[in-house]
Amino acid sequence: MQGLLGVGGVVRVPLLVCVLLVSSQALAQEPEPAVIVITAGDDATAGAAIRIDGEPSGNVPLRKTLAPGRHLVQVGKRGYTTFSKWMDFAPAQVVNVPVTLAPQALKTGSLLIKADVTGLPVLIDGQNRGGTPLVVDGLAEGEHTVQIESPGEGYKAFSEVVVIKANERTTVEASIRIAPDLGSLRVIASVPGAIISLDGEDIGVAPAARGGLTPGEHVVVAKAEGYEPVEQSVTVIAGRERVVSLRFTTASTDVARIFVRASVPEASVTIDGEDYGTPPITIEPAELGTHSIVVRARGYREVRRTCTVAPSRNCDVYAELFTLGVPVRVEANVAGAQLFVDGQPYGPVPWEGDLPEGSHRLEVRAEGYESHVEQVRLQKSTRVRLVQVILAAAVVAVDGEKREKEAQRSDPLRNTVTHAGAPVPVGVGTLDFSTGWPWLASLGMRTGLTNFLDLGLYVATFGRLTDVSVSTKVGYAVSRNFSVGADLQIGGGGGPAQRDMLGTKHPTNNFFINLDAILSLHFPPRGALSIWMAMDFNSDRWDFEGNDSSMLDSSGSRQNIVRGRLGGSLEIVVTQRWNVWLEVEGIVAGDRRRVLGDIFGGGRADSKVYGQAGATFKFGTPKGGK
Repeated sequence: MQGLLGVGGVVRVPLLVCVLLVSSQALAQEPEPAVIVITAGDDATAGAAIRIDGEPSGNVPLRKTLAPGRHLVQVGKRGYTTFSKWMDFAPAQVVNVPVTLAPQALKTGSLLIKADVTGLPVLIDGQNRGGTPLVVDGLAEGEHTVQIESPGEGYKAFSEVVVIKANERTTVEASIRIAPDLGSLRVIASVPGAIISLDGEDIGVAPAARGGLTPGEHVVVAKAEGYEPVEQSVTVIAGRERVVSLRFTTASTDVARIFVRASVPEASVTIDGEDYGTPPITIEPAELGTHSIVVRARGYREVRRTCTVAPSRNCDVYAELFTLGVPVRVEANVAGAQLFVDGQPYGPVPWEGDLPEGSHRLEVRAEGYESHVEQVRLQKSTRVRLVQVILAAAVVAVDGEKREKEAQRSDPLRNTVTHAGAPVPVGVGTLDFSTGWPWLASLGMRTGLTNFLDLGLYVATFGRLTDVSVSTKVGYAVSRNFSVGADLQIGGGGGPAQRDMLGTKHPTNNFFINLDAILSLHFPPRGALSIWMAMDFNSDRWDFEGNDSSMLDSSGSRQNIVRGRLGGSLEIVVTQRWNVWLEVEGIVAGDRRRVLGDIFGGGRADSKVYGQAGATFKFGTPKGGK
């Protein structure tokens, strides 16, 4: 200590302080680096390129030191959506970043190819996709090559690069004919492979075609071994293709024929792949062997037959064409959207097919878009019914609460209500428990049978009378917020019998039929408000005192009445599986049911207002719902 207080010590103390200050500043200027560890969440992400602050930094997996602070981390791979995130790093912090890259959604469009010659094969990117005219759906966005080969002289090949845009249809019009002032000829022979000549020049074997012909008369000759040559004059028309069918006669006496008829006169007949026009078709003599015959007509199911022609053995075909449903095509602005008809999946849109005649509920769904629901009525027609749907982008919920509310609105089990016009969904069962006037206790079970029909069983009692009934409801959900229906109930019951002073037994029983017409407003996921009008037939027999009441008619203790009721109910959804409800109804026409008013004896009058309060338990898994 004394040394430090000396002259030398006075000098050393400031030096020591300076050394400590410099050391602390150096430590402050050089913080310990952070470490980032990037790993792959799946096999597809392994090897993906990594950029940190825009600079290439290697591939997944990666361990790298970084200066503390804020950095931009990016992971990318061709065909996948790039992972991009700003991250803050503290000194000496080790941050693990697991990355899973999502595949990019394929964007597609459609292509319509038209040509001035029908039936020519179309190649798209080197693949045969059918004959002209042609519609091709589901083509990837970008460039594609369309090719049509020349069918012969007088025609030219077609090739064009087209650009397909997502969710759009591109149209290509191909010109195959060289000159519109010239005509063309196609020759079909009853003997495939027959040699065809035109104006003395061989043009090939049947079927043969020749284009670039001058309009006017031309001579066609067909030759085949074992057959007499066939010669025919034809008139070629400018800008049109003339089709000629030549039929051979055999040199032998064993002549056979092909005879095709159909129930639809406008049908078309194809024999061994060649078009022979509308029926009836006669080929005589016919080539020996087995032949394939197809009869088609728009709006009818095609008929396919095979038959064998042999010496003195004919091939006679009668095609009974049965009508198809109404042809329908559904298009949407979102490729790959799913079509549901009457709650059943029908596959991706665009969709084309037949639907039965009548009313149908069409629904188009796509992830990220609001579902489109439309009621269409189909009538028999040979024309395709086009339904075009525009899907609106769904509003993305900003928090979990909104997502939960939307899920509740779309939950068919949660939104099942037993007192509405719409029937209980297929796959769902319900149990109703209630009390009130006149039924002190009531239990009901209900389940869906089809999209439009359900079935219920009910038991209700007030002690002196217990009813059992079967109920069936026919209903229809017009929209998410409105439904209509009709409920038919048939049942009866009984109660304790009484004996009078003479020992005569007086039974208590009844029979009834009720028919309710129901209108309902739905407030998913909150519940529904319903009103109904009803007609009742009741046949009651009772004598609670053991003798005939003076209020009864002369026929005895049975009362037969027809009544009209007007009522309503409010049903509230509490949870996915529980509802509570209150219903009130009044008698607007007809007599009172004295059996209900005379519960306590004395011939009391029945109330004109009834009320029940209860709860509903729902279970099961809805089928065909959202």
